[in-house]
Amino acid sequence: MADMKEKIKQLEKERKRLQPGGDKAAVEKQHSRGKLTAWERIEKLYDPGTFHEIGIWTQPMKTGFDIDERELPRDAVIVGYGEVNGRMVYSYAHDFTVLAGTQSTIQNSKVARSMEQAMEEGIPLVGMVDSGAIRIHDLFGRSGFKVPVRGSPVGGGGGFMYYPPLMSGVVPHISLMLGPCYAGSAYSPIMADFVIMRRNIAFMSVASPPILKAVTFVDVTEEEIGGALLHSEVTGSNDILVDSDEEAIENCKELLSFLPSNWQEKPPVVDTGDDPKRTDDRLLAIVPTDASQPYNMHEVIASIVDNGHFFELQALYAPNMLIGFARLAGKTVGIVANNPAALDGCVDLFSADKQARFIRFCDCYNIPLVFLVDTPGFLPNFDQEQHRDGLERNAAKPVFAICESTVPKITVYVRRCYGAGRLIMGTERMGCDAIYAWPTADIRVERYERAADALYKADIETAKEVDKLRQELMQSIHDTYATPYHLGGIQGTDDIIDPRETRPVLINTLNRLSYKLEPDCKLGPAQPWRKHSLIPL
Repeated sequence: MADMKEKIKQLEKERKRLQPGGDKAAVEKQHSRGKLTAWERIEKLYDPGTFHEIGIWTQPMKTGFDIDERELPRDAVIVGYGEVNGRMVYSYAHDFTVLAGTQSTIQNSKVARSMEQAMEEGIPLVGMVDSGAIRIHDLFGRSGFKVPVRGSPVGGGGGFMYYPPLMSGVVPHISLMLGPCYAGSAYSPIMADFVIMRRNIAFMSVASPPILKAVTFVDVTEEEIGGALLHSEVTGSNDILVDSDEEAIENCKELLSFLPSNWQEKPPVVDTGDDPKRTDDRLLAIVPTDASQPYNMHEVIASIVDNGHFFELQALYAPNMLIGFARLAGKTVGIVANNPAALDGCVDLFSADKQARFIRFCDCYNIPLVFLVDTPGFLPNFDQEQHRDGLERNAAKPVFAICESTVPKITVYVRRCYGAGRLIMGTERMGCDAIYAWPTADIRVERYERAADALYKADIETAKEVDKLRQELMQSIHDTYATPYHLGGIQGTDDIIDPRETRPVLINTLNRLSYKLEPDCKLGPAQPWRKHSLIPL
């Protein structure tokens, strides 16, 4: 027994020695940049005392270079599992204090294993990225040292590239970009469901500034080609912009609180203390009856959802379309809303792409969708029509996503919905389960100028006062058709509701829709079998 106790004592001594990662100087350097170490990040993510590390004893493969003589604890990555707000979560965290967190065969194998286990066990995965790219020594290991590990040759991407697509739609996957991330090291974390980037610290690009200069002879900065603000405002690759490691981790924990652990579960229900029958008189004043007047849709959302809390995603990208999570009577819902405060709420190719991906995520994880509509339709813009991304192709994405989704979907016409805006925000024929309209709803399939010219062509051509007649006809068409009562008359809405009652109406409808069956279970034609659909990417 004494011998065993000595061995255990030695075990704990070795574990304690390896736990910090790099040496004291490396840790101090990390702190001097305003960054936490990998272990400190792990401690902040998990509930105290619940984290269990996997693979603390791993060592890098031998390369035949002098680097083989250095001790590199864990091969620069912490991998393990524990509880986040009482729910099990896997994670990996690059350790920048160990050879700048560079990615090697063993490290990638550990990350791949965490992804594989998360997927098989139905547990979300959080990746904390802080890596100086691929380790060059592994790429050029000398003859006799290049051997495969878990099916991945030295320097190969292997499993850590393979598993994110397999995990997609099975378990939630969140990437926290807390440092540099170039080339191959960026391809895997960008495939996560959500990305959280830290301002002025995190950089994500295919090439680093020195490589770009060598090829193009142009001097660029990390911020210009891969900064967090760039990916938040311009590329749309980042979902949440933060200013510290602590803020990133807190946002990650809150985001997880809205999500189920896997696709077979429903999101957790939280007691928010907000009365499901609560009404709000502010909704009578927020939205101007004059359709030409803008307002901020955030205020409408805050008046409807539990405690006014809206967890917005991609807030700086395509702000004319709002997406994010909220709760209604404690249950998670995905909010998709036009925002007249930006671009008058017009739909463009960027907002369409943003909206479609969010809809598909919610559908993957059984999260009901609420659409709040106030849009004049597509942005009439020459640059949009000629854009290389393709306006029509991007416009088809949310239409495709709505029609394909099977979760409960509710559309609320707050004010305008013109032209193809109806298709972007969902209709009954596209599978929306409930449609409501405010008294301010103005639904137009076609512009009234064109409608008057087409319907009364002969009268207009023979009129003595053409302009006057056109105006009268347009006004008549508007008074007849631009009302929620006409919409109700043609079954375009289930009911016209008092704006103050929006919250209780939504909650009551969601309770009804909680019994909704999957397409192959309900009456009517089932969805055809297929490997997968082909959304217009």
